[in-house]
Amino acid sequence: HAGRDWIDAAKSLLGDGVFNADGDMWKFHRSMTRPFFTKERISHFELFARHADEALALIKQRLREGVAIDVQDVYARFTLDSATEFLYGRNVHSLKAGLPYPQNHPLAKDSRMVNDQSNAFAQAFNAAQTVVWERTAAWKVWKLREWRGNRTDPHMKIVREFIDPIVEDAIRVKNEKRSKGQSMPTSKEEIEEGETLLDHLVKYTDGESGIAFVEFFF
Repeated sequence: HAGRDWIDAAKSLLGDGVFNADGDMWKFHRSMTRPFFTKERISHFELFARHADEALALIKQRLREGVAIDVQDVYARFTLDSATEFLYGRNVHSLKAGLPYPQNHPLAKDSRMVNDQSNAFAQAFNAAQTVVWERTAAWKVWKLREWRGNRTDPHMKIVREFIDPIVEDAIRVKNEKRSKGQSMPTSKEEIEEGETLLDHLVKYTDGESGIAFVEFFF
């Protein structure tokens, strides 16, 4: 459960989602998602193994070059790719750009890596998290420091550019099924084969309010 100060500091990043809620709101989110996180649903490790293999291959390549590795960056990229594919059915491919080089390395500012689109989501999400941690360290004073504007806004704009189309597409697919007369499950315990958490959530949401709920979960 989240404390009030954390909820305020993280709201611009996590919204009213399960990781930034307390009391009845937390219970509501938990009841919606509990069926998806059963032992049977999370015991298929092929997805995670595939991303782990990709991360290990990049680590081995860098070690052959004799160059230092930022393991925290590797872990973050592995987690982002695995989590977005598991939750959304699509991943951000943050490992695709390769691992960043140390700042004093000649290739540290290589445009092919720096400008790779697969870096955008990872860098923006990490930057937004950094802002949130700085807010918690500053306690309530952070609101005074951001009187000119929310510091997470430019980073979350990039994150939303990835998330919004995916959520909107999932809701569109659901509406198309309804328009064709296909029945939708009424029990939150019913999960179809190959269904992602996003698919599961949009079954019980509608319109803009549905988009807001699903995005705020994440």
